[in-house]
Amino acid sequence: MAEDKELFEVEEVSEQPTKLMDLEVQEEELKGKAKIKAAISNFFLKIKKGIANIYNNTGFGKVLQTILKYVGKFFYYLFYWVVLIKRKWYDKLTSRGQKTFVAVLFLTPIMLGFLIFYLYPMVMSLIYSFSAVYIPKDATNGLIFEFGKFYHPEQGTIVSDFFGNYKYAFTELMFPVRGASFGSTEKISFVQALFETAGQTILDAVVITIFSLLIAVMLNGNFKGRGVARAIFFLPVILNSEAIEVATESAEAIDSTLNAIGKDALSAIFDMKAFFTSFGIPAVLVNFLSGITSTIYSTISYSGVQILIFLAAIQSVPVHLYEAAKIEGATKYESFWKITLPMVSPMILTVVVYTIVDSFLRSDLSYYIEPYAVNPKYGVHAAISWVYILATLVILGIALLVLKKVVFYHDERN
Repeated sequence: MAEDKELFEVEEVSEQPTKLMDLEVQEEELKGKAKIKAAISNFFLKIKKGIANIYNNTGFGKVLQTILKYVGKFFYYLFYWVVLIKRKWYDKLTSRGQKTFVAVLFLTPIMLGFLIFYLYPMVMSLIYSFSAVYIPKDATNGLIFEFGKFYHPEQGTIVSDFFGNYKYAFTELMFPVRGASFGSTEKISFVQALFETAGQTILDAVVITIFSLLIAVMLNGNFKGRGVARAIFFLPVILNSEAIEVATESAEAIDSTLNAIGKDALSAIFDMKAFFTSFGIPAVLVNFLSGITSTIYSTISYSGVQILIFLAAIQSVPVHLYEAAKIEGATKYESFWKITLPMVSPMILTVVVYTIVDSFLRSDLSYYIEPYAVNPKYGVHAAISWVYILATLVILGIALLVLKKVVFYHDERN
């Protein structure tokens, strides 16, 4: 026992110098950091004093003061009418009225842009969808459209048929399958492509919304490297931009080869469909899960904006709600369902609308429609474009009706 006691005392004595050395090292590191901070602070302080000296004690500074004075007066009188409107009208509105006014103010430039640049082309495309539109071979009269008629793209004949372009789109129109092997004659009908696009859009809206919300909750946590993690999840948005796509067009052959090599590599190792089917899980659910896993890369790639929207919504939730819930003994799981989810539910509506529109714009159907904007297929192109728009609006309308019942507005006033 005495020997053990002496050994213990020796170990304690030997540990003390090590702890003292660690404290000395930490103190030296803190002093070094303090010196660096002081040097940086002094550097910028000298720059600030130099600018202030030039501004206050030189002729150039006096001229600059005079210029800024008159520029300030100019902008004050230029926007004085805004101040008058705010004092005499805006300040007298209710809270809801002020929010409505600000919403209309921000929407005005968009509405003006739509009326000036989009309304006329949309009306003309609607007219073209019920017309035979073509450019004659002699091209003496330019573009010709005959309302209420149909120009058959393959036969080159014109017949009197008000819905001819739409009938052709739903009964005869076929597209070469995107991504098919070279020399393949495989084709897909417009109706099939439309339903596949609608199904994929609904799937994207559900999966991307849930995934974005979960990632936003995770990124809102307090951990080291949080800024880097946020940048990583937003990086695919930049890499999938139009500029990057144009810059990498020359690498399409290499990219397609690499995709061909890596295609279905995971399924070759692990067949998910066979695994779940062996447990008696319904085929519909198996196909749904398989579809989600096969598109996991695109889910991550197209979730950057949605993650940012949810992250901003979560950070705007009042902190006192979480503090009150913690005092009451609520777990983080309960706080998510009782506080986070209801408070960010208005942004769920925004995210779903954004995802639906984004999914339609990058769908295969957009790729199929684009080549038809040529002579003599203008009428057919207009018809399938309007069907495409209507399908988007139907899905958006259903989503809005469903989500409108579950959205919670914290500051809503009756």
